[in-house]
Amino acid sequence: MGSHRELHICHLLTGERVRLPDALKYYYEGIIFAGDLILSFNRYHYHNTVHYCRHCREARCDEGYRFRDPIFVTGTLYALIYPNHCLAVIELDNNSVVLLFLGGEPSAEIVQNCSMLRLAECRGELLLVTAVSYPVGYHVFQWQSDNRKWVRTTTLGGCSLFFNILQFAGCLGPDHPTVRGNCLYIIKSNGQCIKYSLVDGSSHELVVDYPARPRAWVLPSIC
Repeated sequence: MGSHRELHICHLLTGERVRLPDALKYYYEGIIFAGDLILSFNRYHYHNTVHYCRHCREARCDEGYRFRDPIFVTGTLYALIYPNHCLAVIELDNNSVVLLFLGGEPSAEIVQNCSMLRLAECRGELLLVTAVSYPVGYHVFQWQSDNRKWVRTTTLGGCSLFFNILQFAGCLGPDHPTVRGNCLYIIKSNGQCIKYSLVDGSSHELVVDYPARPRAWVLPSIC
């Protein structure tokens, strides 16, 4: 980041570089890509503003709604809306954020018994992942667009989801022999790395044989 708060992004595999100028510092906490679009946002709190770059604009939700955890799935930008955590499509119209509400508010029981609500994606399917306080574990819900509701699932078709400090990082398919299918691979804030099975609810710590703590998954599927 330079003196004018420019964000410089380098592709780890190709070396290609892009620049996101004239942005506020707090937007750098979360960044997602979709084609030629770069979107930056605050990933830890609900906000009503995003910064995006095709021509480097700031967009605000004029209706005052706050949202978090935006994610692109098959070219559509989704987010959770505060305070009921309902699902909405985000459309960027110059300097405005337009919300198209889809419904799907999680039940009070789900919200009260979880410490995390995160959107994820698997093979073009939109998912909601929750960290359950009791019994300790994780639940995955699949979005049913016809019924406009979340339906719990215990299978990902052999795929696995990866999270960096409970933020969705990517999905790997069943053709990776060293990755166990239908699991969540999660790096926690304390550096601990765990593998959680959706099938039997078991959780195992993954020991990394190097002195530094693991901080982020870097997956070919998101590069």
